[in-house]
Amino acid sequence: MLAAVDALREADRLEPSRTLTLVALGIALNNRKMFGEAKPVLLRALAREPENVEALAAIAEAEDGLDELEAADMHAARAIAQAPAHPTANLVAGMVRMKGNRYREARIALERAAAADPDSPKAYYQLSLAWARLGDTAASARNLEIYREKLRAMEARIEELRKATGVSRRGMQR
Repeated sequence: MLAAVDALREADRLEPSRTLTLVALGIALNNRKMFGEAKPVLLRALAREPENVEALAAIAEAEDGLDELEAADMHAARAIAQAPAHPTANLVAGMVRMKGNRYREARIALERAAAADPDSPKAYYQLSLAWARLGDTAASARNLEIYREKLRAMEARIEELRKATGVSRRGMQR
């Protein structure tokens, strides 16, 4: 991910008018939990394309990470209005609702996020929390187990890629 951030920063430097590069950089920064750096990049993307769904969802994620919940909710809602099944926008909407103790609404958004991106573990983990807050321990346990399965599968894919490319866990060629 570090290499992606560096490469995307260089791409933005070379061709600063590309919205796609800004969105990709913002997403890469979000993935590294560098929300404070992601937000201004994504604001630049939205200044160019105010209705860009990926930029809206990514800035919602950055704002959630910065605990700017009202802004995150607004940007997630704008993305969902254009793309009702958008996985990131629904995930952020669910997490914002969880923080606001709106567990039923959170569960609905998180179920949409899981349906839109069934290989991603994060929505299932959040769903397990929502179900627990709603008092359904069986549903919470089911989603926690799905989360663990998805996480194991993701780790196995990463390990396969490392072996195939000869890259160690530290990112260096063997």
